[in-house]
Amino acid sequence: MDNGSIGAREQILGRLRRSLEKQETLFRKSIGRDLPDPPMTVFPSPADKSLVESFATKLVELSGSCDVLRAGTDVAEQVMRQVREWTTQSPSEPTEILSWAPNELHVPRLEQTLAGVGISLFVPEDLHDESTRARAASLEVGITGIEAAFANTGSILLSPGAGRSRAAGLLPLSHLVLVPLSRLYPTFEAWLLKLRQEGRLEALLQEGGQIAFVTGPSKSADIELTLTLGVHGPKTIHAIVFDDTE
Repeated sequence: MDNGSIGAREQILGRLRRSLEKQETLFRKSIGRDLPDPPMTVFPSPADKSLVESFATKLVELSGSCDVLRAGTDVAEQVMRQVREWTTQSPSEPTEILSWAPNELHVPRLEQTLAGVGISLFVPEDLHDESTRARAASLEVGITGIEAAFANTGSILLSPGAGRSRAAGLLPLSHLVLVPLSRLYPTFEAWLLKLRQEGRLEALLQEGGQIAFVTGPSKSADIELTLTLGVHGPKTIHAIVFDDTE
């Protein structure tokens, strides 16, 4: 290595050391200004339909499916029926599904209702263990809640954390998504604006290092443009939209 290369290398390392010594925070603190108007959305907001109808329509267009439950409908019973429809075991055989923790799904009596028909929830705490990974990878169905859902694109946003394993929405062939009305927004930009107004955006970005957007089932197309579902994730995605404001 010649002297010129060594000198350039030392200059780069020196700049990195000086930058690290400053220890600046990753996110700047608010300085009290009024929030600006939300930016122009990439995709237009739904105008001629309700948020629920728009979300359901978009998801179906994306090769997904959706149930919209009327107020008072038993969500746990609907989850049970959907899981039974997907699983290959007979009703008399026990079934295990990969899941977020019950308290993160926000559906009363869900675990008890499923247990009554032989369906149990597997909530992995640590996927570093090989046997845990193998168990999770063997399950056909995953069930998750959401951080937010967006009516204009039919997308959902998952924010993994304690009790919210990202594997539940990635490994199984079928992904069941629980969508509370309180977390359904017209656009991604509208959700961002609300987070900023409530002062929660910074915390979410700092804590949610593996935030994932899901727009329909996993899709891939080869050089001949033959569309295949389920190559890199779930082949089937079904949303249950329910009223959690009662």
